[in-house]
Amino acid sequence: MMFRWLFLSESGISPEEHTRWRISALRIILVSGFILEALIAIHSSIDAIAIGAYHVVGIVVVFYALLTVGLYYSARHPDYSAAVLIGTVYAAGASIVFFVRVNEIAKLGIIFVYTTPLIARLFFGGRLALVLLVFNFLPFFYLLRNEQFVHYDALDITLEGSHTYIHSLLFLFFNVCIPLAVFRVLHALDASAIRYRETSSALATSHAQYREFFENAGGPILLCSEDGTILQANGMATELIGRDQNAHGEISLFDWLPGIERTPGGAATSLMSVFDTAVGSQFNAADGRRISIEYLTKTARNHYIVVLRDISSMRVIEEALQRSRERESFLTSHDDLTKLPNRAALRRHLADTLFLLEHDRIVPLVSFRLNSIRHANEKYGTRAGDFLIKRFADELRKSLPPNTFCARLRSIVFSIVLAPTRSPTDVVRLVERLRTSFPREIEMDGNSLHVQFSAGIALARSRDVSPEELMRRSEVALDSARRSSDDSAALFDEADAEQIRRSVEIELGIVAALKNEEFRLVYQPKVDGNGGIVGLEALIRWRSPTLGNVPPCEFVPVAENSVLIRDITRFVIDEVCAFIRMTIDHGRRCPPIALNLSAIDIVCHDLLEIIDESTTRHATPSDLLEFEITETGLIGNEALAIHHLKELEKRGNRIAIDDFGTGYSSLSKLSSFPVHSIKIDQSFVARIGSCRRSELIIKAIVSLADMMSCTTIAEGVENEMQEKFLSSVGCGIFQGFLYYRPQEVEQLNQLLSA
Repeated sequence: MMFRWLFLSESGISPEEHTRWRISALRIILVSGFILEALIAIHSSIDAIAIGAYHVVGIVVVFYALLTVGLYYSARHPDYSAAVLIGTVYAAGASIVFFVRVNEIAKLGIIFVYTTPLIARLFFGGRLALVLLVFNFLPFFYLLRNEQFVHYDALDITLEGSHTYIHSLLFLFFNVCIPLAVFRVLHALDASAIRYRETSSALATSHAQYREFFENAGGPILLCSEDGTILQANGMATELIGRDQNAHGEISLFDWLPGIERTPGGAATSLMSVFDTAVGSQFNAADGRRISIEYLTKTARNHYIVVLRDISSMRVIEEALQRSRERESFLTSHDDLTKLPNRAALRRHLADTLFLLEHDRIVPLVSFRLNSIRHANEKYGTRAGDFLIKRFADELRKSLPPNTFCARLRSIVFSIVLAPTRSPTDVVRLVERLRTSFPREIEMDGNSLHVQFSAGIALARSRDVSPEELMRRSEVALDSARRSSDDSAALFDEADAEQIRRSVEIELGIVAALKNEEFRLVYQPKVDGNGGIVGLEALIRWRSPTLGNVPPCEFVPVAENSVLIRDITRFVIDEVCAFIRMTIDHGRRCPPIALNLSAIDIVCHDLLEIIDESTTRHATPSDLLEFEITETGLIGNEALAIHHLKELEKRGNRIAIDDFGTGYSSLSKLSSFPVHSIKIDQSFVARIGSCRRSELIIKAIVSLADMMSCTTIAEGVENEMQEKFLSSVGCGIFQGFLYYRPQEVEQLNQLLSA
């Protein structure tokens, strides 16, 4: 507690801290003098009482009283206390000089007062210290005279131990009291220096953090004066401004961003006066860049922090985005490759045209299909196809009458809307002129691309026809033109439309039928001359929940025109193999079962893999599986067809030619195929007894089969007359309603069991 009272703590360099160490130093001198000199005071007082010199005791009491007063006022009035201390030192020196009779000892009193300038500097500042320093020259010169001092014998304080007492007093005051006070001052200075270094370090860290924030705050930042002069800028702002304002003089924000309006008059413009209009606004900088003022705020020193943003790149992005939107808007109504209007634009144009159509006029819609695109893609690649489509569009536009609306309806289909007319004949003539004037070939990189297209015409005579219906009619007519044998344009016909619509429904229905297991197989037996069953033919049947019973003659051609025939063939092969395995597992005799392979199936590269997968999975004996192909299938890809048939023969499968005599195959080609059976088409069998030529053809087929060591099978035998004739010419196997109709699986199982 005592040391806390003496050594007051410092918490920083402040006026309060300065007062603390002054009070602390003052108390150190007073207390150390009070305590350390007490022994001298007590001992000298005892000696004085012994000789009756009571005035010495009084002088000692007076000095201790002064020290007590100084200590008392050291906290509340440190200046008074310091003045008492200086006065006490001068009083003590004067007492020694004038009241000690021994001249050599008296001189020590003058030395005692030499400490007053130091004490004055510690507690009152330099002025009083200089005054006392000059004043102390008087006793110094008095000392230099080296004469006998004037002594006042009435107050003689000379004692026997005065020499020891005075020297001890000087020693304690100069060697203990004053050094302790100085040490206290130096301690305060050291603490202040440490705090200064810590503060400087913290300030440097804070400054570095400020610079870090200022430089990397995420945007260009300026510190400006009230009149807009740029005082400081971070790196991004310096780069944005384009030069260092410190190296090239002052720069005004108003000069750099001339778009900011100043207040009228010649007086300096305050940034705050433009705050409401400047923040969030965009300006063109002197170098042409687009600048936005994001933020502006006033500091404590009436400066302004201005946060900028270079939106030049954003402006470029916005312009690019605008162009992208325009392009997107263009593409929503135009084709990217040909730049022609698309189907949506055609629909809108037809809607406007039909709405304004006069009652005695018709709107012609003509559609063109570029049929030769497939050949260009296969021969020269898709780039040639795109080139041909683009050139076709260009040539079509050049060939059309002015103001004709031309659109790309879909990939290779283009549609034009001619001006309303009264006569359909004019439309047909125009289309024919287009066909004859259109170039037959287009050059690309030295190669000639053949141009061949179909044209379909649809006419709307009233507003009752919707744009979609008119486009549908033109595509129906176009499909009819594509399927025709000549190149003439086709007009819309409702019968064609119904046929196409039915084909589409069947194609979609096949997909659902395969998924929902709507297909099933029936089996028609083949018999020999004695009526015994020697084989079966698998026939596919389809009952659709929406289309009803769809015969194979209707859905098989549709499947052959798409990729769906492969899925149907896969289904038939797997079902036949499963039936064979089930029949064998139930201990019934299973005759060979024939199934049909279409012209597409026989040239599929994975045909053998499909057959092997099913036969392996069901462990089907190869000799129980027979494949029927038509003559048309033999003349497609001859090399691949021969390869497949020979591979099937190696596996033990039998091969039959179905509908023989209706195709176009030559005998030389037939001789190269591995054929085991030839089926006489039912069209010849049906005319037995009524057509001599059919009977001759049947005899020729049987004779040819004998020469090729093949079995003949007659299809469609329905009466005994047909059976008798076929037997007479040597036909060995019969199939038809005279013997068995196609059997469901349950009926066939009973038949085979019997």
